[in-house]
Amino acid sequence: MLTTYYYIDLYNKQTQNRPESEREYFMRMAREMEQMRIAEKRAARKQQLVSLFAAIAKRFNVKRTPNLESLYGH
Repeated sequence: MLTTYYYIDLYNKQTQNRPESEREYFMRMAREMEQMRIAEKRAARKQQLVSLFAAIAKRFNVKRTPNLESLYGH
């Protein structure tokens, strides 16, 4: 009988029920914190852009129209 071993699958099955080590836990927490920092920076940058465009629109008295029909006067 020919048996093929998929080493990655075999490794994943062995480590599936293994508890997380202290080092793995801290590394995971560091990765999650880094992702949170990146998301916060991205949100802050987005907020700055939105406020900048809002200030420009307010300065030039640009008003948003509710829909295309009001643009054409229908």
